[in-house]
Amino acid sequence: MEKATAAKETKTVRKKKPAAKKTAAKKPSGEKAVKRKQTPNEIFSLDIGTRTVVGVLGHIDEDDVFHIDDAISIPHKSRAMTDGQIEDIAEVARISGDVKKRLEERNNIILTDVSIAAAGRALKTRRINAEIDIEDKGYINEEILKSLEMDAIASAQAELDGEDGNANINFYCVGHTVIKYFLDEYPIKSLLGHKGKKAAAEIIAAFLPDAVVESLYAVMDKNGLAVRSLTLEPIAAMNVIIPPEVRLINIALVDIGAGTSDIAISRDGSIVAYAMATVAGDEITEDIIRKYLVDFNTAEEMKQSASSEVIKYTNILGMEQEVSAAEFFKSLFPAVDMLADTIAKGILEANGEPPTAVFLVGGGSQVPELTKYVAEKLGVPDERVAVGGHKFMKNVSLGSVQISGPEFVTPIGIGVTATLQRGYDFSIIDLNGEKVRVFDTKKITVADLLRIAGYKPNQIIGRSGRNLTFMLNGERQTIGGKYAVPAEITVNGEIAAIDTPVKQGDRVTFKEAENGVNASVNISDIAGDVSEHKITIDDLDYSFGTVARVNGKQVSGEYNIQNYDEVSVSSIETLGDLMMALPFDTSEIVFMKNGKKLRFDYILNDNDAIITCDKASAEAVIPETSSLARQIAERNDPTLIREEEIIEPVAEEVKSSDTAASDAAPEENTPALPAGEPITVMLNGRPITLEWTGSDHVFLEVMAFANIDTRHAPPGKTVITTANGVNMGFMDPIKDGDICVVKWED
Repeated sequence: MEKATAAKETKTVRKKKPAAKKTAAKKPSGEKAVKRKQTPNEIFSLDIGTRTVVGVLGHIDEDDVFHIDDAISIPHKSRAMTDGQIEDIAEVARISGDVKKRLEERNNIILTDVSIAAAGRALKTRRINAEIDIEDKGYINEEILKSLEMDAIASAQAELDGEDGNANINFYCVGHTVIKYFLDEYPIKSLLGHKGKKAAAEIIAAFLPDAVVESLYAVMDKNGLAVRSLTLEPIAAMNVIIPPEVRLINIALVDIGAGTSDIAISRDGSIVAYAMATVAGDEITEDIIRKYLVDFNTAEEMKQSASSEVIKYTNILGMEQEVSAAEFFKSLFPAVDMLADTIAKGILEANGEPPTAVFLVGGGSQVPELTKYVAEKLGVPDERVAVGGHKFMKNVSLGSVQISGPEFVTPIGIGVTATLQRGYDFSIIDLNGEKVRVFDTKKITVADLLRIAGYKPNQIIGRSGRNLTFMLNGERQTIGGKYAVPAEITVNGEIAAIDTPVKQGDRVTFKEAENGVNASVNISDIAGDVSEHKITIDDLDYSFGTVARVNGKQVSGEYNIQNYDEVSVSSIETLGDLMMALPFDTSEIVFMKNGKKLRFDYILNDNDAIITCDKASAEAVIPETSSLARQIAERNDPTLIREEEIIEPVAEEVKSSDTAASDAAPEENTPALPAGEPITVMLNGRPITLEWTGSDHVFLEVMAFANIDTRHAPPGKTVITTANGVNMGFMDPIKDGDICVVKWED
């Protein structure tokens, strides 16, 4: 996006295929040399932007000057990125591969390592303090200092992970800066070489979601490049434009790409804040597309025509058009004004007040009069806002490489940052033969690793089968479901648990837990053979033998008992048994068969036809027909004259482990459980029983009962996980009676 040097010329913009921007190409001399391997001192940095991919090859000398050996910029041929985020990994990998290949060919080198930076999309920052006891450590060396800073980053990571809405998002630290060091509570510029009792550091750490970082690594993997370091784009630019000795001044650096504007703030010798906005150069390009009816590449070329007096272009209808440069840029004022306003608001929010000076870098910084509008929005003199090109870069030598545009600041800064060892890398852990990437400053356990790899809670900690609770002849009965089969975990061949720490190079094997089988029992399991024998009393049908009723209705032996059923089982073999089971008083009734009175111990037989009368009538003469029992039965309950309905077996509905908790009864109906073994917690208003697994219960077990798919969040939603109103991590302990909530935020 360099400005043309000739004044008042007419520029014609035509559709054409984007070409690589060659800078300082090496001419072959004689026979082509055999390619050599990249050395540790040779830095290959890639800046993967929304519009272009820029590669820089350089090295550091003994005076800590970064020398540029070669550089190349290749534009994307399609919109493979949005707001600094890779959308089409294959296409971005192809363009990045072209950059790598051309640098290799021009320098007879095989590139194996790369340093990269991420744009600040979805950026989160945290300021944190950490301290360590150094009384017995002697003089503070680099190792102690790094340990202190890593402890601070780990604390910031834990704070971020524990916040509402972040439980199911992995954040990676992509940059940090030390705001202040303290030695025995006194501020100090550097801790190296000092002795004392306590050393402390206040840092600001920048984090991005794993989706942003993983897509960058996927592109590198496809090109066979190992990532040497990762940083944040504004940190890279800051390290080359505003080195530590200049950071006493309150300066804002804004890296304006095509998709994002990333901000870093320096003050009192440190970088004190980072911010970002998803408003950048593309907003102006899209405004040109709408106003002039051109395609994206034509709009980009028109935007770069700052020095032309007249701009000629062909619109999408094939019509050749022209517009004066003055009129063209005047028409862009609303878009430029919006960009300037967004940048100024981002600076003021991060800094709290207008800074002393502002540097704009990146390809989007060359928008005509953008510096003027930013200064106006901030209320600072125009000369305090500048576009930072190569002349502002500190401790950098361009040599014979011809680059001057601000779009090269960030890729050069990535290389400089790599030499300062301020970039970040990831540990690779083998999980069941697959490589899983984990940020190397984050202390993680097997549970964290499995979550990163996409396993669900019920796969990590199996759910025990549901208990079955019912009433049998007035007494509560509980039949336990089968215990889950625990997951099988090893780390480097040794048996491990979900809270076992893992690190770079570890080999982890994991066999999923198996859910326990729900308790299930049929009537025949508790009552034996349920017979279907019938007799008649006064022409009304009655059952005898072993009779089972559920919730007042007679059932067969195959009936599958459900939770909280009222079950009654009775054995009726004699007339006396039947008399006791009848729903009315039988003390004054005489039972007769074939003209004979029946004794209480008369054994009932199938199809017996029995009649009844009162005792006084039976003493006088035994009647041949009578129906006293029927009359009493009809008076007491007219429904008894109908044959009882037999309930056929009903198969219990099979529920998934994620929704099993939805059928739970109110807590007061839950049977008492053995002390010290299972616990009962309330999940989203329903009781959930967690069986004893041999270790303390953790919140992750509750997730197995939540009807929620954490891997496919609704747009803009995050999941809330709390116990008794306190935010919970997966491995936080829970106890009996806790009130747990797992839901999407409102």
